[in-house]
Amino acid sequence: MRLQTRIANPSSKEGIKLLTDSYALMSTLFPPEDNHALSIEDFKAPNIYFIIAYKDDKPCGCGALATKSNYGELKSIFVDEKCRRIGIGELIMMDLEVKAKNLKLNELYLETGANLLAAIKLYRKLGFIECGPFGDYKESPHSFFMFKKLD
Repeated sequence: MRLQTRIANPSSKEGIKLLTDSYALMSTLFPPEDNHALSIEDFKAPNIYFIIAYKDDKPCGCGALATKSNYGELKSIFVDEKCRRIGIGELIMMDLEVKAKNLKLNELYLETGANLLAAIKLYRKLGFIECGPFGDYKESPHSFFMFKKLD
């Protein structure tokens, strides 16, 4: 089994499929006001680094790094349910963290669903800790905020 990530166009066939699947899942779990995903068009902004993860050349996950002034925000970390628990999520996170370090960002932030316990467990394993809302986010019972200082 070969796992890898590649820089991708979010409006590619693979990007659209993964993002659409992510949006569909999130819409079943959270009310619209607590779905904070970017649109496919938004992912094309110059401050966004978008990747797709592959298992044996089959697209199975995606994620993005949105650069802010001196920090990065991780967006739309998603792994297709058929590819979970084999390291794809961790691979995506590690790729995005390396990119953030290469950009000399000081911190990484993320917002995830408070009931996405497997994701929260992974983020903790990778050194993220709980924090309050950041950027334009507001406190919500559906949101869980985390950050990590970068070396």
